[in-house]
Amino acid sequence: MELRALDPSEIGAFDRAIVGAFHNDLADEDAALYAKLHAPERTLVWVDGGRIVGGSASFRRELTVPGGTVPAAAVTGVGVQPTHRRRGLLTALMRRQLDELHERFGDPVAILWASEAAIYPRFGYGLATWAARLRVRTETARLRADLDVSAGPDEVRAPSDVIDALRERHERVRVERAGMLDRPAAWWDATLHDPERRRAGASALRAVLVEDGYALYAVRSSDAHRETVVRELVAATAPGAVALWAFLLGLDLVSGLVCERAASDEPLPHALAHADAAELTLMPGLWLRLVDVGAALAARRLDPAADVVVGVSDAYCPWNEARFTLDGSRTAAAPDLVLDAEALAAAYLGGTAVTALAAAGRVEERMPGAAAAMTRALAAPRAPWCPDHF
Repeated sequence: MELRALDPSEIGAFDRAIVGAFHNDLADEDAALYAKLHAPERTLVWVDGGRIVGGSASFRRELTVPGGTVPAAAVTGVGVQPTHRRRGLLTALMRRQLDELHERFGDPVAILWASEAAIYPRFGYGLATWAARLRVRTETARLRADLDVSAGPDEVRAPSDVIDALRERHERVRVERAGMLDRPAAWWDATLHDPERRRAGASALRAVLVEDGYALYAVRSSDAHRETVVRELVAATAPGAVALWAFLLGLDLVSGLVCERAASDEPLPHALAHADAAELTLMPGLWLRLVDVGAALAARRLDPAADVVVGVSDAYCPWNEARFTLDGSRTAAAPDLVLDAEALAAAYLGGTAVTALAAAGRVEERMPGAAAAMTRALAAPRAPWCPDHF
C-alpha cells in the first residue's frame, strides 16, 4: 500500500471512498459541491492495488480567536474503508498530515468535527468548543414583555436571493466571535446546501434578515406536529438576536423549535418570560490541534498582566516540546505548570478553563495559582462557537 497526495483526477474516487467508509452513498449533488471545495494538494490517500482505501483532507480557513484571527487547517474526509481497518492506516495518515501542515503549509492550528470523540485526543486534538442542541416549546414560550421586538424581519426570502446580505452580516459577527470561520464563496454554497433528500420532511431552507443579523430556517411537518428547524441564527447585537427569535417563536401552526448547533452560551432562555420553555443540551463541538504552539499563542489576545510559563509535551509534534510564555515565546525558565498538547488546545479559544483541566488531573501545577492565572489570561468574553460544519 502507498500513502501519497491525491491526484486531481482522483477527486471523485476519493469522495466515494470516504463517503463509503461512513456507510453512505455519494449523491450527485454532493459530489458537485465537494468538487468545488477540494484542495488536492492538501489531501492524502492510502492506495491499495490502485484503489483508494482511506484518506484525509484539509482546507485553509481563517479561525477567529480572542483578539484576532489565525490560519487554520479545516480537517475533514478522514476515513478508512472497513476492509482496511486496524492496520495503522489512520495513525499514519494523521502523523503525515500534521507533518505537512507544519512543514509545507505553515498552519498554526488544525480543526475538525469528530464522528467519534475517542478518536482524535490521541493525536493531540482538544475539545475547544461545545455546541448546544436548543429545543423550545413555542406554544408556551414568550419573550419578556420589556423586550423591544419591533424591528423584526419584514420578508421571508430564499437564501440565494439575499446571499450578499447574509455574507455581510456573517462577516460582521465572525471577526468578533472566537471559534467562527471565514466563508469564501464555495463555503457559502456548503452552508446553504439543501437537497430534498436531507430535509427529513422539512420545507426548503428560508432566510429572514434584520439590520444586524439573519436566520436560516425551515419548517418540518409530521403527523403529530410542526416544528421550526433553525440552521443558523447570527446577530451582531442583542436587539437583532431578540427580533429574530421573536419572529421564529411566533410562527403560526408550529409547536416546537429546534436548533442543532446553537452556541453553548445561547442567551435565549434569559430572554424568555419562563426560562423552562427552552432546553439546552451540550454536545462536543469543534476539536482543535495546535500545530505550532508558539505561532498559535502569538495570534491571540492575552491579559497583559499574564506571566505564566507553560511546559508543553507533544508526542506527535516534537517541535512543540518546549517551555512557552503565553505570548508564544520560547523560554528556558522553569514552568509554572505542565500540560500536554491536547489540554492546551482545549483551553486555547477560552472555552475550557485551565482550572477545570487541572481539577480533572490534566494539568500539573508547579506554582500555586498558575492555573487560575492562565485561565484569566486565555478567557474570552463569550463562549467560543463554530456554526460551520465541514
